[in-house]
Amino acid sequence: MHAPTTGVTTAVLACIGFFPTVTPELAWSLELPARPLADLQSDEFRTRENAQMELLAWSRGRPEAAMEELYRQSMSAAEPEVRERCLAVLRELVNDDYLKEGEGYIGIRMQDETANIPGDPKPRRVIRVVQVVQDSAAQHAGIQLNDLVAGLGDSVWHDQAASLPFSEKIRQFKPNTRIKLKILRNGQLMDVTVKLGRRPLFADNPFLEQRQADLEAAERAAKDAYFRRWLEGRKRWN
Repeated sequence: MHAPTTGVTTAVLACIGFFPTVTPELAWSLELPARPLADLQSDEFRTRENAQMELLAWSRGRPEAAMEELYRQSMSAAEPEVRERCLAVLRELVNDDYLKEGEGYIGIRMQDETANIPGDPKPRRVIRVVQVVQDSAAQHAGIQLNDLVAGLGDSVWHDQAASLPFSEKIRQFKPNTRIKLKILRNGQLMDVTVKLGRRPLFADNPFLEQRQADLEAAERAAKDAYFRRWLEGRKRWN
């Protein structure tokens, strides 16, 4: 393996979609990935690693176009290293899509209670947070143990336990949806915005959560299957 010595290779130009007829503005927008794509062929491992990360960051700004070019390059580049690293970046972009699919997930364990909420003359059905799942949407939003969830958007609950309608509503949202919760903490009512995650496998199989290795293997298998389906669909389209 050796680094190119002059300019950008034809393979690199093909990967970033550079053609003689592009406008100056478009050419400028395509200059950014030219160097990292060329650096994928560097003799230095660290240079190749950094180039791959830079290419991924650029691709996430224009995922649809990037997927097409990365797929093409992963199939046709002369250098195996370029093919493998473009495929790895493509896998990350497809995985981003995977995480956007499915049902919303907040990541709390709940207990139904009744509480008096400031500004509400009637006792309200609320949810006490009895556990915050590690690395979940709830944890990232700063939700704490013993917080009381008193509302979801415009929805509040007076006549029925809150946990079931709350859970059903959360699952109706797509991952990455931002929701606003009314949280009662230490007697103070506050708004908390939560960016939902993707409902994980253990949410429907709590016993799986107790076996971390099984859970991680199941999640990897699900992502791999999603990527294979994407590749198969792309090949059929081609």
